[in-house]
Amino acid sequence: MTKYFQLIFLFIILSCSNSKKENEKQFLEKYAKGLSEFSPELTDHFPNTLNSFRQFNIAYPAGAYGIGMANLIFSHHVDTTELNTVIRKLNLNKIKAYKPTDSLFIIIGDSLDYTKKINGIPIPSFESYERDFGLNNKYLTENHKIYVLESKSGEFMNKEYLTSNKNLPEKWKNGFSRGIATNENENEIIYWLCVW
Repeated sequence: MTKYFQLIFLFIILSCSNSKKENEKQFLEKYAKGLSEFSPELTDHFPNTLNSFRQFNIAYPAGAYGIGMANLIFSHHVDTTELNTVIRKLNLNKIKAYKPTDSLFIIIGDSLDYTKKINGIPIPSFESYERDFGLNNKYLTENHKIYVLESKSGEFMNKEYLTSNKNLPEKWKNGFSRGIATNENENEIIYWLCVW
């Protein structure tokens, strides 16, 4: 009887192991497909190799949550060395760190009126990034720092997906924004791209 239970236990462990490998394989396929949907110049800041993963969200322009915009948001845990390396590179390249609630931000996908924020900096709404950030989940936690690597106005996706974005300043009716957010308390790095 004991050997019977040992065999069942072994079968359960092997099943879990195979299931985990299958989940990782599906995640890596989704990640590669998501990156391939955008120009490599827009996604070259995303990591090529993944040691761990936490969350990957992709919204296509025609999707229910992506009308008039598309975005990629990838979060993963890293060790302290990797986190410090990323932060050091950002600092060496003089990329400014912002707080998530900085008043300069124009949150793409938000319903607020940003038409007067002519010198605002567009970032994605982190609402689609499925974590509980508290009452106002459009923002990352106060422990995060947001580094905007690049943002440009213009048309960076097919015309049929573009919308007028009446709540944005004229300069930012369409464009893209990409960057990295870090959370040193949780050893987390979030890579993002938003095209609208």
